[in-house]
Amino acid sequence: MEDCFDKILEANSKSEVTKYKVIIKLMKDLEDGISNALRVRNCLLFLLNLSSNDEYGDYLDRVGKRSEELNEEDRFEMLELLRWECIN
Repeated sequence: MEDCFDKILEANSKSEVTKYKVIIKLMKDLEDGISNALRVRNCLLFLLNLSSNDEYGDYLDRVGKRSEELNEEDRFEMLELLRWECIN
């Protein structure tokens, strides 16, 4: 499979139909065992972010409290979750 990020960038400059073809190709590659789930997930997230006209990275970018506003227990939980995400 060609690099999906390059294909997504190329499709992004063309049409909506081309983007859907890339999504279908990614899903078929996942089904056929050509690509792993993490790679397909990352490619789909990349495609969605390119397709979005939002001012921010995602819909959760400006939701919730700032880390400085969290109490000690919530801050610890947040840091543990971030560590876990970085490890996996």
